[in-house]
Amino acid sequence: MQYHGSVDKLPLFVFGPLAFAAVLLLIATGIRRAVTRFRSRPTPDQLKAAYESYLRRLLHPQPDAVEKELGKLLPERLLQLYQDKSAIQAAGFQLEKPGSTRWRSRRWQVYCFEPLDLESLNELPYEEDLGPGFCFATTGRSSWYWIAASDQRVKDSPVIFLDYDGGRSHGETVADSLDEFLSLPRAPLN
Repeated sequence: MQYHGSVDKLPLFVFGPLAFAAVLLLIATGIRRAVTRFRSRPTPDQLKAAYESYLRRLLHPQPDAVEKELGKLLPERLLQLYQDKSAIQAAGFQLEKPGSTRWRSRRWQVYCFEPLDLESLNELPYEEDLGPGFCFATTGRSSWYWIAASDQRVKDSPVIFLDYDGGRSHGETVADSLDEFLSLPRAPLN
């Protein structure tokens, strides 16, 4: 049996085109992602329309529809918050909750309030352990402030922090009531 020199080049002939095709595929995928990312940026008109839609929903709350969907009643203090048009439009601040010492105060960021409507209810997280409730504000980073709904209309309810950003604060009680939460000292976001 005679050895042929072309056998040494067999792996190159078989795997060379496959490696070349894989490199081309990676390059094409990278270019496609870059083009998609560039094209998917919203235009100024789209941003304006989205903000106007958000503001319209925020200023025209639909508590009856939300309560019907939840099958429970929201606290009276939450309904009062949505009636106060200037308070509900506040955005970009942090609340400072005093700690055990002056240097250990806790800061809770609030990016904006969520509209009180079915769209928000269906888009925002639902915590099985907590039961029915509503995420009324967000940090803008996969975290929300939640308040419980109940069978009977209560005056107020504790505010719970839902942190889906990987922090250790998930499920922590921020304030014993929404009134306390809204009364905490405010500072602009850093």
